[in-house]
Amino acid sequence: MSTVEFRIEDEEFFVDGKLIELPYTVGDVLEFGGVLVVRVEPPVGVIFNRNVFAIARAGEIVWQIAESPHGTEADKPYVGIFRNKDEGLVAANWNGVDYLVSLESGSVVATSFNK
Repeated sequence: MSTVEFRIEDEEFFVDGKLIELPYTVGDVLEFGGVLVVRVEPPVGVIFNRNVFAIARAGEIVWQIAESPHGTEADKPYVGIFRNKDEGLVAANWNGVDYLVSLESGSVVATSFNK
């Protein structure tokens, strides 16, 4: 499958030339098999814990990540996304837990605690 073209211009996110409406500024983007996984950065003081999205080549949002089931704080956004050694998607959370993310649904399973 070919690479999905995207760009960030003046804090706006475009996929194959189409503007994609996201709630906040894009922080990270990874491609997995023609789907872009995008982490947005909510402003300080705004609670938005489901801040990772999968976006298809056509521009539709396929899923929004599940909220972290761990931690007692109300504000616990994902602070980074990366590929693990098995080419899976991992989302690092503010609460110190790394989650393996289902590329089909956005559901999460804890993989490690880092604090």
